[in-house]
Amino acid sequence: MSRLTPAASICVLLASATWTGNAHAEGAKPSAPVRVADVIGGHVHPSVCVTHRGDVLAVYNKSGGGGKELLLCRSRDGGRTWSAPVVIPVIKDCSIYPGSLTTLRDGRIVLHWSCYRHEGERRWRVPQYCLSENEGKSWSPPRDLPIDDHTNYSCLRHSILELDKNRWVCPLYDRTVVLDLRSNTVRPFGDGRNHGMVPIVRTVKGTIVSGAPQANAPVPVGRPGKSVRGLRSTDGGKTWRAMNALPYFGVAGYDLTVLDDDGIVLTSIVYGVGVDGEWSYELLVSRDDGQTWSDRGAVEIYNPSRRISGRGWPRTVQLDKQTLGTLFYDLDSNQPGGPGLFFVRTPIAALSGQ
Repeated sequence: MSRLTPAASICVLLASATWTGNAHAEGAKPSAPVRVADVIGGHVHPSVCVTHRGDVLAVYNKSGGGGKELLLCRSRDGGRTWSAPVVIPVIKDCSIYPGSLTTLRDGRIVLHWSCYRHEGERRWRVPQYCLSENEGKSWSPPRDLPIDDHTNYSCLRHSILELDKNRWVCPLYDRTVVLDLRSNTVRPFGDGRNHGMVPIVRTVKGTIVSGAPQANAPVPVGRPGKSVRGLRSTDGGKTWRAMNALPYFGVAGYDLTVLDDDGIVLTSIVYGVGVDGEWSYELLVSRDDGQTWSDRGAVEIYNPSRRISGRGWPRTVQLDKQTLGTLFYDLDSNQPGGPGLFFVRTPIAALSGQ
């Protein structure tokens, strides 16, 4: 995997933004970042999905660290232009930690988030979700995820994995569970291990790929477990094999996106070595069901030639047969327009193996 050397960490401060891999080809370059919305700071933590009609929805917290509302912006042209933000009105009496958006097979949209709670010295978070049956125009009343032993790490940041119409895998930070909608109960997923707050996806072949950096995640911190750098399961999560392929999993982690042709795109953060922080975002693809990944065809989609301010939480979706879209935020106050939420379009042809 490509990582900055100490020298490169210094050079990145001076270098102009560059495109790598096959993206040098004319017409196969990521777009310039488009500003989706202005933000203030904190846990902006955006999420993104594409509706069955092709609208792109972006949900975020304008002022994180316990914002009181989640805002939604909509694009009807593949992320080139965006609507003004609107408040998702069903979320009330909640100091919000943002979560994720997922488009279900039947076209419904699931929005997840967590509510901060406290009583005396005790702190915990309550994961909640709501559904939209009209592509994000209105939402159902919030529902609590049915767990009764909440911790301050009962939260998620990645899309759920829809096993079937009534069962969703929810990768919370402190546990990995399956929500059964019919009985409104949760149970441990697969062999019961905690994958952590990571992406978990399923390929057309039925292989489940987890972004778990360790065999069993300690929460919130603890003695490091066995390093696996990603896990694969071909039996529905009953057994797992270490991939030993994914990059360093930092605070904001990374994202996994299964393409229509069954490739898997990794959205990765390049961290500085010797100079801390996030320095750029890149995409790379696996073409063998997640068994191998190569950074030789990695495409750099954002490099502002400085440290990216905040924890940008880049999230990628497939917009159409030819194009990916990645949503992230950057809190740098000196950039034009100040802190903002941004969207980059990347031709799939820019990725190695196309």
